[in-house]
Amino acid sequence: MMMALLVFFIGLLVFIVGIVLAVIAALLQGARGNEGGMSGGAVIVIGPIPIVIGSDREAGKTLMILAIILSLIAFLLFLIPYILRVM
Repeated sequence: MMMALLVFFIGLLVFIVGIVLAVIAALLQGARGNEGGMSGGAVIVIGPIPIVIGSDREAGKTLMILAIILSLIAFLLFLIPYILRVM
């Protein structure tokens, strides 16, 4: 029970830190003005397949690399219980 509560609070903390960092990044970007171009994109994960949407080729390529890395990490995390059970 305590472990589940600890994991919950760690997840909540990571979520809050992510929101704070996103707000800070938006404020800093707004303070700099429109000095340069801005690009963006999104990754939609359906099952094990990531779908990448980018505003330009560079954003799409960066997000595709990130999606592959995150998919590999998720796959390895799913394997950890099996590996520990076999040992």
